[in-house]
Amino acid sequence: MPRLLVSNLEPDGMAEAYPLIRKQARVGPERWEEFGRQIASRGGGVLAVRAEDERVHGVAAYLPVASLRHGRALRVEAIAAFELGHVSLVRNALSSALDELARDLGCEVVLVSLDAKGLSSPRSRRRRGWEALGLSAERIDFVRHLGGELVQTRK
Repeated sequence: MPRLLVSNLEPDGMAEAYPLIRKQARVGPERWEEFGRQIASRGGGVLAVRAEDERVHGVAAYLPVASLRHGRALRVEAIAAFELGHVSLVRNALSSALDELARDLGCEVVLVSLDAKGLSSPRSRRRRGWEALGLSAERIDFVRHLGGELVQTRK
């Protein structure tokens, strides 16, 4: 089993994580680097998982936020992992580090926002109602309650 180290990625090191985030975020490297500076200035940051080769194999950009439904939350805006085998070691390391960080920041939940493409039924009456107003489902939030309960909510 490879040794993994999770640490904060400084805003000037965002380029190291860009190859992982490029496809998921669909933004250019300049936007990714600016995003890192913006979230750092607002109290957030980027966690990076490095393997023994010292390359970034996982990344999660986070920001503590107020959530109407959940109280204090750690929002994960971008997350990506390159696994080193069939087991999700990198994703598990990121998940554990995010939970620990959230607890340290006094958060009640971790909200992970993912692209909603393929996750919501186009036949849903609720979805069609929102789409009739000119809105479209672009993301879905997965919520982990730090008390252990797992709940999924759609945005």
